[in-house]
Amino acid sequence: MNMEMLQLAESAALLAGHALKDQRNTWAGIENASGHDVKIKADRMAEEMIVNLLQRGSDHPILSEEAGLIGDGAGGGGRRWIVDPLDGSLNYHLGIPMCCVSIALYDGLEPILGVVYDFNHDALFSGQVAGGAWLNHVPMQPSATTEIAAAVLGTGFPVKSDFSMEGLTRLIGNIQGYRKIRWLGSAALSLCYVACGKMDVYQEENIRLWDVAGGCALVKAAGGAVTMKEINLAEHRFHVTAQNGRLNVI
Repeated sequence: MNMEMLQLAESAALLAGHALKDQRNTWAGIENASGHDVKIKADRMAEEMIVNLLQRGSDHPILSEEAGLIGDGAGGGGRRWIVDPLDGSLNYHLGIPMCCVSIALYDGLEPILGVVYDFNHDALFSGQVAGGAWLNHVPMQPSATTEIAAAVLGTGFPVKSDFSMEGLTRLIGNIQGYRKIRWLGSAALSLCYVACGKMDVYQEENIRLWDVAGGCALVKAAGGAVTMKEINLAEHRFHVTAQNGRLNVI
């Protein structure tokens, strides 16, 4: 059953991803902007395609960034799809090729499987927890880095970040021990890079569940470690750390 659901998620991610790539000239316009957040036509169009296909192939409720909860899944218990139809919306709008489709199946807050499609580079990341992880169906695994001083960290500023001087100072303290820092503008892709060994660690505070659900599932499926600390469960906000499983980070 999980393999069938993985294939369904792959199909939905590929469908939406190909449309996002083909329709960028008409879907990239901003429909709404508030503070640090932007919403573009592509978010809505891709979500509709994904939700329709998932609903045809399963009866699980869906938690999606744009539409919220679809179906009987109040409280977050039981199996549900978690969808970010376009992670990295501003990158997409600007023509920066660091954005993707993210789909995950969770049981409560435990990942079962994840699919992330980097449609700009035709890179399909997929995996089942305790079943393996793949990049374009070739097995992948995290890095072998064992020291923070040698590690590459992926991070970012989600919409609800603390942009005060105190918040920025705290961030600097958290990241200055790493060899290099990378800011992709896409949490899902950063997590994929941990899963396949391009980065060693991903950390982000106050990030929404749909931004990280697919990537966290992939890190665990690949053999890495993930910690998700609830900040505001009603708003689906978490502090997330994912790493290759060999580093002493919390």
